[in-house]
Amino acid sequence: MPISDAAMEFSIYYWGNDDGVGRDKYKMLLEGAKFADKNGFCAVWTPERHFHAFGGPYPNPSVTGAAVAAVTQNIGVRSGSVVAPLHHPARIAEEWSVIDNLTNGRAGLAIASGWQPDDFVLRPENAPPNNKKAMVESIEQIRKLWRGEAVPFPRADGSMHEVVTQPRPVSKELPVWVTIAGNPDTWREAGRLGCNVLTHLLGQSIDEVAGKIKIYHEELRKAGHDPKDFSISLMLHTYIAETRDEARETARQPMRDYLTSAAGLIKQYAWAFPAFKRPEGVNNAFDLQLDVLEPDDMDAILDFAFERYFNDSGLFGTVEDALARAEQLKRIGVTEIACLVDYGIDREVVLDGLRPLAKVVKAAQKAPELDEDDFSIAAQIVRHDVTHLQCTPSMARMFAMNDEARFALGRVQHLFLGGEPLPGALVAEFGQITDAKVTNMYGPTETTIWSSVERARAGNSVVNIGTPLVNQQMYILDDTREPVAVGQEGELWIGGQGVTRGYWKRADLTAEKFVPNPFHEGRMYATGDLVRRRADGRIDFVGRVDHQVKLRGFRIELGEIEGVLEGQPGVTQAVVVAREDMPGDIRLVGYYTGDTQDEVTLRDAMGTRLPTFMVPGRFVQLESFPLTPNKKVDRKALPKPQTKAAPVVRKEVVAQPVTVSNVPAGDLAAIEQGISLIWTNILGVEGFSGRDSFFDLGGHSLLAVQAHRAIRDEFGAKGLSITDIFRFPILSDLVGCVASKMDNVPPPPDSVKETSETNDRAQSRSDAMARRREMRARRRA
Repeated sequence: MPISDAAMEFSIYYWGNDDGVGRDKYKMLLEGAKFADKNGFCAVWTPERHFHAFGGPYPNPSVTGAAVAAVTQNIGVRSGSVVAPLHHPARIAEEWSVIDNLTNGRAGLAIASGWQPDDFVLRPENAPPNNKKAMVESIEQIRKLWRGEAVPFPRADGSMHEVVTQPRPVSKELPVWVTIAGNPDTWREAGRLGCNVLTHLLGQSIDEVAGKIKIYHEELRKAGHDPKDFSISLMLHTYIAETRDEARETARQPMRDYLTSAAGLIKQYAWAFPAFKRPEGVNNAFDLQLDVLEPDDMDAILDFAFERYFNDSGLFGTVEDALARAEQLKRIGVTEIACLVDYGIDREVVLDGLRPLAKVVKAAQKAPELDEDDFSIAAQIVRHDVTHLQCTPSMARMFAMNDEARFALGRVQHLFLGGEPLPGALVAEFGQITDAKVTNMYGPTETTIWSSVERARAGNSVVNIGTPLVNQQMYILDDTREPVAVGQEGELWIGGQGVTRGYWKRADLTAEKFVPNPFHEGRMYATGDLVRRRADGRIDFVGRVDHQVKLRGFRIELGEIEGVLEGQPGVTQAVVVAREDMPGDIRLVGYYTGDTQDEVTLRDAMGTRLPTFMVPGRFVQLESFPLTPNKKVDRKALPKPQTKAAPVVRKEVVAQPVTVSNVPAGDLAAIEQGISLIWTNILGVEGFSGRDSFFDLGGHSLLAVQAHRAIRDEFGAKGLSITDIFRFPILSDLVGCVASKMDNVPPPPDSVKETSETNDRAQSRSDAMARRREMRARRRA
């Protein structure tokens, strides 16, 4: 399905390099504003720059904003930005009130603290480091003045004068953005102030911006605001063309010239460039003298900067490229792309380039069209506007591994997780995915599903199971069914109206588990869960009284599995445990003493008597079992299974053939090698053959999700679905499926044949890696 149904707003952002004088200097600004006004853009931004050709045409955004206001009817007119510490707050309020009247309420103000020391000749008292404090004070004063409140300012003699500005604006509240270069503290400040954010990708990546948006949203919530009510505008250098190559070549030299003008940015890139080391003794970027660079060094830095912008930090390429970037930014919470268009491309080329950009604007506003046969969790959430979702923690973890599901979960308001212990780490992860309230639900089927609830919060290793629901009771009892003290462990018994009649036609088991309630009327049920009560009345889950576990939603009796394992020829003793050697990855491991067993043969034999989810994925042979002082098997001391070669099994495997048509003649050997490496990393085994099955090697549904994601990303197989992992579990079949869905992978020459020569294999691997790097570069673009 399309990744989201959220709209993305687009605006035009100007920050041109001064290229001469005359009336036509502002033609691009005015003609671009007229076009934007008629084609669905939301605003035009103009900046404030002083004393430098870089941004020189824009010394006062209220002046250029008034010009835009005079030729538009629909779009917002915004500063991008007013450097508030350079001005008296009353002047800012007055000038932008004029624009608000000219536009009938379309004014917006991005406010910056300023960074260039020379600019503060206009107001030296606010020069760094006083600029940040002055900006915060100005925001509060401008907001009050805009509302019509009297704000006191000092006269020359030191006395205070209450100022009420004129003219009065149309809008009751002034939309305010804080302009942020990347400092997380400024993101926090914007959240505390309840301001929108205007930022860019100069010196920060999309992933870094994503992390800062989370910080910003957290601060908004702390201040009592809903993040959905605020905008995050991201400035991107922009040029859209018919082909990606045309866009690259059109933008290359203008961007290089533009970056040369931005000397401070080039200095920053110099230090990011791997071949250019920070000179000894230079601690500040502005201490670095670029005139000492050799021409080749400067060219390399400019090439690096341009490629970084073009591939990772701009809105470049085709309409499809731009829409993909917009979707990427939607996922992290960006609500508006401010398209910087005037960085040196010829004026008429820029204005012509607005036409394909308008197609992007139009397409980005459309709601996604879901395929009729798309019944993924993401599609279902979107299709039915789901607000409440209930599942197991294992299922929730699968959702978290899927990009579409992660985004769709942002629409959910309530998430109920139960059926297994709920890790605090999973709650923390979902706190980054959705604003939904997460509730831990506890209760066995025997007490009508849920018996207690607890609002889940990150911080604990396992979320407690809370307190009983109305009309249900929870008792923590010892072996004699007497209550234990607070803080002591005991078995959890449940009484009340949720207790069922018993097991169908299992009178003996019903009598064992359902007994008269000595503390309340009715009966109570023995859950087999080991718990302890806190002083506040909440209950912590500790484990099981017996050896029963919950695994991916299934209740499993380890003793039953142990019995089947011990029944295998040559096995003298067996113990089965559920291990979590990697966070969130719980696997059954069978330990045994006796004769050495072939793992695949052992799994097949146990699979005839047990369902698949109860068959251990790994087996470990021991000389003897570790014992506790009481001479019981010390399950906690059992060793972690070691990564080892899986046996090469030559057997007939019934598998579906690859039926995708037009399978490209790609380098199947290289693809198989790459998938094998992914399987090894995920499953912890190696040495398998092309006829081995992912699931026979220990894979399960959660690991299949990980494998799908890794294979899709590694090989650029965007059409590979999670169901393909289940349809083609055999390695060689999966290789063919992946090869058929790889994007734009050139086939090798017909003359290239698979040989056993070492050098040919090495060259094949090298070529495959080069193609993968190419694919990754294209995807990042």
